[in-house]
Amino acid sequence: MATNTLLIEGSFDELADELARYIDTIRKTVSAASATPGAEVASVHAEIAQLLERLREKDQSEEELTEEQTKEVQNERTEVLKKLVLAAPVLNGAPEKEITAAYNLLVYLVRQSSSVDMFLPKICAFLAKPMPSSPLHGPSIALSILATIFNTLDADDSSRYHVFLAIMAVIRSTSSALAFEALKTQLSNQLPGWIESWDLDEEETQKLHMSISDAARAAGDAELSYHHLIQALHAIPPAEAASTQAREMAVRSLTTALSLPFVFDFTPLTSSDAVQNLRSTDASLFELLELFSTDDLDAYEDFVKENPISSISALASVKTISPATTTSSASSEAPSVETILQTKMRLLTLASLAAKAPSRSLPYNDIAAALRIEREDVEKWVIDTIRAGLVEGKLSQLKGEFLVHRATYRVFGERQWGEVQGRLMVWKQSLLNVLEVIRSEKEKFKEAASAAAAPTQGSAEADRFSFGGGRGGGERRRGGHQSHQHQARDMELVAGVSLIAALRDRQKFDVAKKRTEERDLHRSALNSRRFDYTESPTHRQDDPRIRLLQPPTKLRQGQPSMAGIIRKYGLMICRQCFREKSKDIGFIKVRHINHSRQSLERNTHVLR
Repeated sequence: MATNTLLIEGSFDELADELARYIDTIRKTVSAASATPGAEVASVHAEIAQLLERLREKDQSEEELTEEQTKEVQNERTEVLKKLVLAAPVLNGAPEKEITAAYNLLVYLVRQSSSVDMFLPKICAFLAKPMPSSPLHGPSIALSILATIFNTLDADDSSRYHVFLAIMAVIRSTSSALAFEALKTQLSNQLPGWIESWDLDEEETQKLHMSISDAARAAGDAELSYHHLIQALHAIPPAEAASTQAREMAVRSLTTALSLPFVFDFTPLTSSDAVQNLRSTDASLFELLELFSTDDLDAYEDFVKENPISSISALASVKTISPATTTSSASSEAPSVETILQTKMRLLTLASLAAKAPSRSLPYNDIAAALRIEREDVEKWVIDTIRAGLVEGKLSQLKGEFLVHRATYRVFGERQWGEVQGRLMVWKQSLLNVLEVIRSEKEKFKEAASAAAAPTQGSAEADRFSFGGGRGGGERRRGGHQSHQHQARDMELVAGVSLIAALRDRQKFDVAKKRTEERDLHRSALNSRRFDYTESPTHRQDDPRIRLLQPPTKLRQGQPSMAGIIRKYGLMICRQCFREKSKDIGFIKVRHINHSRQSLERNTHVLR
C-alpha cells in the first residue's frame, strides 16, 4: 500500500467543535427515526465546550508555551478526543456521502494526539460494524476509510496492526471475495515485513494469521485459509500447547487438513506441539492423523470398522468443499467427509506404491489390488494422483503398467536417506564412466592430429617454396611492387589429387629430386613465359608434383578441356573463381587473387 497524506485545514479546537456539532446533529436524526423520538439526546458539544475554550485561549496566546503548558494542552486534547471517539459509533448512521469525510476528520484529530494507540483500535472496531445508512455500500466505504487510515500511518507504526485486523474483519463479515483478491498480492509480498516491523509477539502473530485465515475462508480461498491456519498453529508457544485455546486450534487445523481434498502433506501438523497433545485428549482423531501420514488403505479401512467417521464429532461437523482432483469431482454437491477421506487415502496409497517400486514400474493389477478397485479404473486413479502432484510418470496401456518418473515420499526417514545415497552413488559412477570415455576419445584425437600434422607441415613448406617465385613473377607482370601480408585460410579442392593421397604416394618419388625438378620447371617457365602440356615429357597423369599451371598457353583445337586438364594434373583452384570463369576456356593464366572477403595464402589458378 502506498503512503497517503490527509490534508485538512483548521486548528484542533475549531475542527473538534465542528465534529462535535455534526455528531449531535446525527444523534438527533437517528433518535427521531428510532422508536423513541422524544428521548433526550446528550450533547457532545456541551461536554467539550469548556475544554475547547481553554484550548482556544492557549492557541491564541502569543506567548510561547512552557513544557508544563504543552503537556496540559496534550491532556486536554486527549479528554476532548475521548468524548468524540466515545460518540463516534453514531457516524455509521450518517448519510452515505458524509461518512467518509466525518471519519477522516476524526482520524485527523486523533493523529494530533499523543495517544494515537488509545483511539485507533476503537475507531477500527466501529468501522468493522455494519452501517445502517448504507447497507449496500457500507463495507466498501469502511474498507476505503480503513485503507486511508492504514496508509497515513508510518510503515513501522504498530497501530497499523489494529487497522489491518479491522480490514480483515470487514472482509470476513461481508464475504467480499473481490476485496480479498485485491489484498492477496500484498499478503504474499509484504506480510512478513509488516510482522517484523510491527514487532508483534506470539499472541498477536497468532491473532493476525487467524484473522487472515477467517477472511480467506469467507472469501472462498480455502488454500490460503489453510496456509495461515497452519501459521497460526505454529505461533502457539510450547508452554501454552496444552491450553484449551491451543487444543481448539489444533483440532480445527487437523480436521481442516483431513477434509480438504488438496492437502496431502501432514508434516506441519505432526511437528506441532499442540497437535501432539491431542494424543491424550482426542485419541481417535490423532490416530487418524497417523494413518494418513504413514499407513495405507488397508489400515485405514480397519480403523474405520472400529471407529466410524461419524463417531468422531470433530470431523462429523466439518463443512466440506468439492475436490478438484478426484474422481468424484463431477458431483454437483460437496462430497461427505467419509468420501473425501477414502479418496485421499487411495491417492496416498498409490503414491506409496510408486515410491517403493524397485523397478519404477507398477503393473495395473498391483495398483487395482492395493486400491481395491477394478482394473478398468486404474488409469483414472493414476491420473488423479498425477493431478494431485504426488507422482509423475507414464501410462502404458500396451504393457498394462505405470512407469514412475517421480514419487512423493509420505515419510522421509533413515530408509529413504539410504535410497537417496544409493541412487547418488549410481549417478556418480555413471558420470565417472562418461568422463573416462571422453578422456579416452580426447587422447585418440590428439594422437591422430599429431600424426596428420607432421607430414602436412613438410608438404606445406614445399608448396611455399614453389609458389614464392610465381608470386614474384606475377607482380612483375602487373608492374606491382607492393608487399602482401598473407593470412592462413582453408582452401577448397575442386578436383585433383588431395594432400592425403599425395602423402601416401610420396614413396614412389625421391623427395630431393622432386623438389629440384619442380624448382627447375618453375624457373624455366618464368623465363620462357610459355608452357605446352602436350610437349612436356615430365608431366604424367599420375604425377602429383604438378601444383602450378604456368602462364599463358592458348589451347589448340583437339586439346582437352579445362576440366580435363584439372582432373589430369591435379590443379588446386579457388571454387569461386572456377565457378565464375569456367565458361571462358580460351587461356590459362596464373595471377594473384585478392578477394574482398578472403585473402588466399598461395597463388590461385584462375580460368580466364
